[in-house]
Formats: sequence, structure tokens, C-alpha cells
Amino acid sequence: MHIESARHDSRPDPGLRGTLAAGLGCLSLLMPANAAEVDLGGDARYYQFLSTDEDAEDQQHAELGILRLKLQSTFTDDLKLEAHGALLFSSPAGASAATSVVTGSTRRFLDLEHRLTQRQDLLVAVELDRLNLRWDRPSFRLVAGRQTMTWGVNFFWPVLDLFATFPPQRIDREYKPGIDALRLTVPVGDLSEIDIAAAGQGKDFPEDFSLAGLGRFHVGSADIGGMAGRFHRDTVLGVFVTADLAGTGVRGEVAFTDSGDAADAEIGRERFWRATAGLDRQLWTSVTLTAEVSYNGFGAAQAEDYPRIVVSDRVRRGEITSLGRYYAGASLAWRVHPLVGASVVLLYNADDGSVLLQPHGSWSVAQNVVVLLGGGAGLGSSPEAAGQPRSEYGGVGPFLYGAIKAYF
Repeated sequence: MHIESARHDSRPDPGLRGTLAAGLGCLSLLMPANAAEVDLGGDARYYQFLSTDEDAEDQQHAELGILRLKLQSTFTDDLKLEAHGALLFSSPAGASAATSVVTGSTRRFLDLEHRLTQRQDLLVAVELDRLNLRWDRPSFRLVAGRQTMTWGVNFFWPVLDLFATFPPQRIDREYKPGIDALRLTVPVGDLSEIDIAAAGQGKDFPEDFSLAGLGRFHVGSADIGGMAGRFHRDTVLGVFVTADLAGTGVRGEVAFTDSGDAADAEIGRERFWRATAGLDRQLWTSVTLTAEVSYNGFGAAQAEDYPRIVVSDRVRRGEITSLGRYYAGASLAWRVHPLVGASVVLLYNADDGSVLLQPHGSWSVAQNVVVLLGGGAGLGSSPEAAGQPRSEYGGVGPFLYGAIKAYF
């Protein structure tokens, strides 16, 4: 369950999507009764945010709560049903810059959400965030329904992950937004496979339909592969590599996009490249470093052009998560104690010189309960009086959050 901002059209469509949604909902209720094995679990999380506006005069409070129930029904050794039901409340109703570090949304084909209450100061909604059937055979795996998919290999700016990618500032990455898709995975050797996916990433067909394939091949100590497909109206080609070099994990991926969106031609983005390189290194027994550099050919070289990027459809649907071109990011994680962890994330926009700093701490107070404390602040040029941005992160005011997560 995720807060939807105004950019996502949440109006119900009673056509094919309504019929499919009703059928899948009934399936999730009826099939567990015949299952050989049913596993139930879930978690509850509550966040409290305190943020300050640009003038540092008014403090704004926000609350976010999510209760997730998870069901997995096993009918045979090769046939399983997965369903996640989520109840969310948010006050105020819309997502803010602060709450975006823990929740978000993506466009879907099926409407499996119902809003119980929606006012300016409160949103209460229920949703099926996972609902899929999985068929495992020795020669293939087929998953149909709402599911998660990750094709990129980097952490902050994965350029091949065109299925509901996380933005770089996201702290809570436990649950990726599910997409409505049919996915076929065929193993082609040890640790090697070919993925083929068809997904509805929006309400309009065929404009929001995606069909793509990715091959992943294990060679020595490295994984290499390539991707090709149609995403929305675009043709995208990409390659990636991951490897271990003397105890350091290295990753790289490159993507080329031939846009089918006429609006991209108006801003000179008919074709563009994106690339990211990263590494992971355990510096000491309890300290780990993750670092990345990225190039975003769709972005703007000057902050004055950011508004044209913000209103583009690929930014509004979450495919592009940053507005500039050149970036660097790093995360330093420290296991202070078996029950206590601390980390700090730094994101740097090299085009406008702005920085986003995010410290974070966690404490396991019980076997299944975690308390979190963190925050963030943007450093850089603040927007002009008229609202024109002068940097990407400079307009992000200081914020703090506290949270508790309980698993069952």
C-alpha cells in the first residue's frame, strides 16, 4: 500500500480492469480453502514526521501507518498463490517530501484499491498489493498477477529497472510497489536465466503496455547480461555487469532509450542514454560502504530547466527519479551492536552543487519489533521567491522521523 500523489489517476475503470480485479479477488478468497498449506504473516509500521518549511518558521507534522497481511497458499509443490492485503492511513492525505523517503506508488493496470476515507487531512485506504499465481517447473517459472520485478543492479540509480524503481532517497525498501504482469523465467545454466515480462504499467492500453526480455549469464565470478523491450511507447536497450574484485562488489549498467512520446521531442529528448556504476565494500567488520556515480541523459544541465523535466510523463510515472544529469551517492552503514545499527546517505547533484543528507538509526527492541529514528536535510541554493528552483536538493527543508515496525 502506498500513498498516491496527484500525478496518479486513481479513478476506477469498470471495464476489463474491473472484471479482472473481481475475478482475482474472488480467486484469492476461494483458493486457500483448497490449499495443502497456508502461511499467514504480516507487519505493522507507524511513522511520525516533523518537517520545516523553507522559511524555518512553520513546523509540519505528518503521520503514516501501514498494516500488511501476507498470505501464501501452496497447492502443490509447483503451484503457489501469494496475496498481500494492506490497510493504510495517512494524515495529511498527500505524500510530502518527507514521507517520500518511506513510501511511494506506481501506475498499475488493475484497480485493486478502495479508499475508505479521503479528506484533505486524512486518507484511509485498503489495497491488494500482491496477488499472483506462481507455477514452478524444472524448465521454467511462470508468475501471473500483481508482483514485484527488479531488473537493475544498482542501488540509488538503477537504469535498467523500469518496473516501479525506488527513488534514490528511499530509506524503507522492504516492499517494492507491485505491478500487474505476466513473467516467464527460463533457466539456461547454472546461475543463468532469461526473463520475459509483459506488464500493464498504467490504465491506457496499449500506450502503457510493456513487453521486454532480459538475459542474465554467470561467467566466472561475474554476471553479465542485456535487456531489450518496449516500455510504454519507448524502445529501450541495455546491458549490465556485476562482479567481485578482490572483495569489492562492482556493478555497472547502461541503457539507451528511443522515446515514443511526442512531448519528449519538444524538450530535445527523442533519444537519450543513462548509465550508473557502483561498488560495495566492507571497510571493517561492522562498517560497509555503498557508492555510485550516475549519468542521466534525460535530465537538465541547468536548474532553470528542471520544471520542464518535472512535468514530463516519465518523471511523473516514476521511471526517471532525478532531475539533473550527473550524480554521486554514498551510503555508510555501521553495525554498532548486534541490535543497533546506524547509517548515513549522501546524494550529490553535480550540476547544481546541491546535497541531500540522510542519517538513520535502528534498534531491535525485541525479536520482532524495531524502532527507527532518522531525518534529512537539503544543502544548496533555495528556490527563488517566485518558486523557480535553483537546485534540486536545496529546497528540501530539514525533517525528522521516528517509527516503529512490528512483524508477526
